[in-house]
Amino acid sequence: MLRLYNALTKSKKLFKPIKAKHVTMYSCGPTVYDHAHIGNLRAYIFADTLQRVLRVIEGYTVDWVMNITDVDDKMIARIQRDYPKEDPNMALGILADKYTDIFVDDIEKVGIHRADIAKLPRATDHIKGMQALITKLLREKIAYESDGSFYFSLDAYKKSGKKYGVLVDLDYQAKARVTDDQDQKEGVADFVLWKAEKKGEPFWDFDYLGKNYPGRPGWHIECSVMSTQYLGQVFDIHTGGVDLKFPHHENEIAQCGGHQANFFVHNEHLQVQSKKMSKSLGNITKLSDITDPLAFRLLCLQAHYRSQMDFSADALQSAHERLNNLRAYADQLVLASEHQLPAVDESGITSQFWQIFSASLEDDLNTSAALAALAAIEGKVFSRQTLELLQKVDAVLGLQLINEVSISSEARATLADYQNAREAKEYVASDKLREELKTKYLLQVSDTPYGPLVHRVRK
Repeated sequence: MLRLYNALTKSKKLFKPIKAKHVTMYSCGPTVYDHAHIGNLRAYIFADTLQRVLRVIEGYTVDWVMNITDVDDKMIARIQRDYPKEDPNMALGILADKYTDIFVDDIEKVGIHRADIAKLPRATDHIKGMQALITKLLREKIAYESDGSFYFSLDAYKKSGKKYGVLVDLDYQAKARVTDDQDQKEGVADFVLWKAEKKGEPFWDFDYLGKNYPGRPGWHIECSVMSTQYLGQVFDIHTGGVDLKFPHHENEIAQCGGHQANFFVHNEHLQVQSKKMSKSLGNITKLSDITDPLAFRLLCLQAHYRSQMDFSADALQSAHERLNNLRAYADQLVLASEHQLPAVDESGITSQFWQIFSASLEDDLNTSAALAALAAIEGKVFSRQTLELLQKVDAVLGLQLINEVSISSEARATLADYQNAREAKEYVASDKLREELKTKYLLQVSDTPYGPLVHRVRK
């Protein structure tokens, strides 16, 4: 059974969903003002791996929702730069369309199937829901108005008996008010729920007590509304990068009255030379800079999601070579002729491998240990049972190891000729046929106790 590290309890806990056999999961998605970099993508690869483990190993159905932030300070700065003559609200849509499409393309390339994400809602499609939650907080006197904007009062929230700082231990006095969407400040303070309209910025009308407060939502309110609208309150799992733990997730929880999700699970940063990869530091790598995106996925899986991970060209190249070795082994199993391999692995190694593999993943998604377990079978065990389990492994890890495209009949005939020449000890002829398979059909032959097995030649 799956155990996850829950930031709410700061310990590993046995995961049990609210509804039997059904998991509700929310991931904080991208702000679509630019390309996501691979540090961002690590968070989504982790969330995807988690939902795969829940489905494939634990047997749950999963409703996975990931939001699109399409209005915040960064979005507005970008539209003012790129679309200065457009209506601001129209410009937001143009920018969001462009980078949402790029984001979806990127996540598909790293093995995240768009179809596995039940909803990919945009913030600007949920303005009414945000206004309804803000109105509720105002009526409860946990929010207040100032200069046409609405703010969440931490003091009022605490006086109502609720705790702020459930994910992190805080020592603070709530005095200064922070108005930046990102709340980039060390101290805790009241935070913005609704920003008053500014000239040249997108805005929406907001009627409260018979008066209009035109403006736009703050960043934190977006996820509180979209998560609970689609998954209910309370839902099972909330994921995101560790940098979102405070203040974003703390503020989400507070806006939801203190209880939003039962598990909060965070992945650590991707680093470059011991510094967090970020646009502000100028040390980012985009997915378009990587030749084999699935090698980057493997690189992420080689580290535990709660460990900081260093990225380098050498590490990526090693992951690419490791992935090609796994692809080659999968090919050998898939491309074997119909009766070439035994149905069952009589040694029991395959079954032992699966027990270790699944147990590793059930221990707080220990993907590095799960990958290490593959050494027991890779290139050593060949059976149809092994292929079936490798297909299951692929469904969990999302590395797309299994290529079901068969080889041509001509290549199959050449392979049969190669085997006949080997059996007849006609080694000169067999060497020529081996070379033909490699150069003409891009197939590498390996001689095994089960006869020749082939895999596709890859760079």
